[in-house]
This record gives sequence, C-alpha cells and structure tokens, in this order.
Amino acid sequence: MKPIDIIKTARLATFDDKPDQQTWEDKQYLVALNDARSLVFSKCPESRVTAVVGLTAYSEIAEADLANEMVDDAIYRNFYVEFLAWRFFDSGSRDTANRQKAIDHKTGYMQALSSLTGGR
Repeated sequence: MKPIDIIKTARLATFDDKPDQQTWEDKQYLVALNDARSLVFSKCPESRVTAVVGLTAYSEIAEADLANEMVDDAIYRNFYVEFLAWRFFDSGSRDTANRQKAIDHKTGYMQALSSLTGGR
C-alpha cells in the first residue's frame, strides 16, 4: 500500500480528483495521513506488528516517499481514506454541505477504527 494510492482514493471520495480543479495538494493529504497513522499507532498497538516488516515504530511519511510502500498493513486502508476525507471536508465546514460530509466521514473513520480495535 502506497501513500499516493490512499491519497488518490481519498481524492475520489472528496470529488477532488480532477487535476485542473484540485483544491488540496498531495502534501495536505499527507499531513492528514500522518495524523491518521499516529492515531492508529496509539489506539491499535497491534498495528506496530506488520506482515511484511515485523515490529515497527511510528515515523512520519515524507513528501518524497509518497510513491514508496508503507509498512502499514492494508487492513487500515479504509480508515485512512475516511480520515483523509473527513479532514478535507472539515477544513471547509462553514459550508453546510461540507459540514454534513465531514460528519459522515468522521462517523466512517470512527466505525473503521472501532472495527480495527474491537470496539475499544
């Protein structure tokens, strides 16, 4: 799983996928992705054990590493996409439609996190 693939999927979820009309740069999505990963690493200790690498520690993904494979297992993909979509819509929450979309995606990422943590 590559950060750029998560960002591309989040762009589809936020309708921010037309190159000539994108409102967020990749680095803005990357900041949200790093925040999401930090949350997962703090709430899900088991996320530190990956199928590929074994035991890992949290480290931020740099913009230069967008196309590189992440150590995180693909099971976290839904959570990451929902979190990024929430942050995108929450940044424009003064608009009623964006506010509702932010709430919907926050619910989505919380449900995804809950399923990962077994409800804790």
